[in-house]
Amino acid sequence: MSENERALAPMTVAEFSRRMTDLFHRVPRFRDIAVSGEITGLRSSGNAIFFDLKDQGAQGGPKLSCFLRAEYLPRELQLADGLAVVARGEIINYGPQGRYSLTVRGIDATGLGLLFVEFQALKDRLQREGLFNDERKRALPRFPRSVAVVSTREGKGIDDFVREIEKRAPFVRIQMFDTRVQGIGAERDIAAAVARADASGSDVILLGRGGGSYEDLFPFNREEVVRAIVEARTPVMTAIGHSADIHLADLAADARANTPSLAADLVLSGWMKATEWLSKMSERLAVAAERRFDVSARDIELRARALNDTAARRLAAKQSALLQRERALVALDPRARLAGRAAAIATRREQLHSASATLLGRAATRIEAIRERLPDRALGLVGRKRTLLALARAAFESADPNAPLRRGYAMLFREGAVVRSAAQLRVGDEVRARFGRGGARARIESIEQSEEEA
Repeated sequence: MSENERALAPMTVAEFSRRMTDLFHRVPRFRDIAVSGEITGLRSSGNAIFFDLKDQGAQGGPKLSCFLRAEYLPRELQLADGLAVVARGEIINYGPQGRYSLTVRGIDATGLGLLFVEFQALKDRLQREGLFNDERKRALPRFPRSVAVVSTREGKGIDDFVREIEKRAPFVRIQMFDTRVQGIGAERDIAAAVARADASGSDVILLGRGGGSYEDLFPFNREEVVRAIVEARTPVMTAIGHSADIHLADLAADARANTPSLAADLVLSGWMKATEWLSKMSERLAVAAERRFDVSARDIELRARALNDTAARRLAAKQSALLQRERALVALDPRARLAGRAAAIATRREQLHSASATLLGRAATRIEAIRERLPDRALGLVGRKRTLLALARAAFESADPNAPLRRGYAMLFREGAVVRSAAQLRVGDEVRARFGRGGARARIESIEQSEEEA
């Protein structure tokens, strides 16, 4: 094999990465290098600070990953996206990922980046126009039925918003308006998507994405997006991400959420409060109904007691009247009157025996005559009295409440009260029947009313 063929022999990716690492270590230029640029994608984790450097004013192009320990950061320097700096350190090749980065051992600020300067100038101009004033902003609808989402279908950040809406309020309709959310010219696409969403008839517009670097999110700092939000007739809420960053779109929007999940909370806050209110009102209604039932039950119980007392008083009055009539009938009994007359006759007989013999003789004659006539008169009188007694007995028996029962009739009671009409009964009522001899209990299965009652 020739020397050229051996030089062209393939190597593994890991071997290539090791050779690049060796190259960086051997070349002095890479062990102490200074790079100027604008910070983007600033983030930290514990004692480590990560950011990218890019050329000032450029939204595209290459980026250099940088790693800085907190102890190498000057106390008077506060890093931020858009800050122009000069970073000094060593270029290394990170083996596990085969990427090179700058390990920063010294950093100085050189001023504001061009993008940040452009951002601040536009912010000041639009603020003077009043586009960020709270007075022009509208409240979100309390009970939205449809939401227009302006974002990219390719990003996953907005999925949290959609999942929350579908899980907690599936009756709220979601319309998706796909658009680019980063890159050169993305601001025009976003503004056009907001206009389409405004014309869709939705109740609220959500403009969002799942975060990103300072550079990636810069389209939301463009004038086209701000004016599209201001000109929309529909309330607009932003959920761009990165709670520490405020974009011009956030300042112009009617409401802002740090994350798509929090945006779902804001959109559904009215529905959630209504659900809580309905739950509390349901509990209060149940308590009020229970109290009303208790009051009605006590009222019915009092009325039932009053009805029983009235029935008892009327029954006692009837029984008293019946007793008086019985006593009157007894007083009219001819046998009692005959007994009195017999006593009077005996008294007179004794008086006659004590009379003088003369008077007795004369009286004996008269008595004999009277005695002969007395049986006929007594029989006539007894006959008349028996007739009166029979009439009184018939009247007494007709007034006896148990007489109809002995003839085959029955008395019906419901809850202790006499039932006089079928209208007093309901299907399922338990009643007690009283007969001439004994009684029975029954349950009403059907009711037939008379024509007068119907």
